[in-house]
Amino acid sequence: MLDINIFREHADDIRADHDRRGLPHDAIDEVISLDEQWRKARYDADQLRKARNEAARGIAEAKKSGNSAAAEAIMAEVADIGARIDELAELSDDCLVRRDSLRMSIPNILHVDVPIGEDDQKNTLHSMHGEKAELGFEPRNHNDLIEMNGWVDQSRGAKVAGSRFYFLQGDLARLEMALQQYGADFLMSRGYTLVQPPLMMNREAYEGVTDLADFETVMYGIEPDKYYLIATSEHPLTAMRMDEIIEPSELPIKLVGVSACFRREVGAHGLSDRGIWRVHQFTKVEQIVICDPDNSWDHHEELLGNAVDMWDSLGLHYRVVNICTGDMGTVAARK
Repeated sequence: MLDINIFREHADDIRADHDRRGLPHDAIDEVISLDEQWRKARYDADQLRKARNEAARGIAEAKKSGNSAAAEAIMAEVADIGARIDELAELSDDCLVRRDSLRMSIPNILHVDVPIGEDDQKNTLHSMHGEKAELGFEPRNHNDLIEMNGWVDQSRGAKVAGSRFYFLQGDLARLEMALQQYGADFLMSRGYTLVQPPLMMNREAYEGVTDLADFETVMYGIEPDKYYLIATSEHPLTAMRMDEIIEPSELPIKLVGVSACFRREVGAHGLSDRGIWRVHQFTKVEQIVICDPDNSWDHHEELLGNAVDMWDSLGLHYRVVNICTGDMGTVAARK
């Protein structure tokens, strides 16, 4: 969520960013309007409290001097101050809730190098790595391989949990565990602390790390306890220090999270039902850095460098893609 001071002092920067994303300015203007109403309501309430305190002193002085008529006159003048203060408090609370709810939906400000485009077809190549292997035989896709080797049992996964769930077994299950350990060890060797987070989060924690209005449709809710199964360990790892004051001496905080992740994958209809693509449960190794905002882009490059170095260490041929504006979520500033 963007700091409210950016709306107060640099609203044109947010508007320019919306122009890059192809978004209207209505929500920005509404946040600014609600913020002004909130500040005015608080100011007016403070002025009434001062008036009530001054009146209280006047009443006490009038009573002390025996001037009961003056005391009663002052009391009549301020008789409705309490009710007016309560009304202003209710107004300010309402404005604050509406302002911050709307502010949560305002996208992050994009990095200057993010390409402009309406969808993933406008993503650009950032870099290419490794050499394409000359296999000397006709390669098989992952669907064929998992069926030939009995590495995945989708039919029984669907039987116990529904479509797009599966049992991972044999050597492929061992490979996944080995890759998790390899990824964690790789990052720990670079100063990252391994964390296994909770697999559930409450709504308050989730609202602090993502735009639920944008993300809630792909998440699994747990009733009646009002929890969410995590969609990525990024979310609990960034929420774990919520409501805390972090001393500058602690920064940067570098974490590597390993966890199961759960997503509905709404909108994935029409994709092949074969294989383990766009499934509802998967495991991720996640990098997280909590740092001074002034250093954030340096650490962003560090995260990319870690990923590149790890993939290079596996001898893979791959590309790094620069995600365009139309393929970018509200939380991200660059991907």
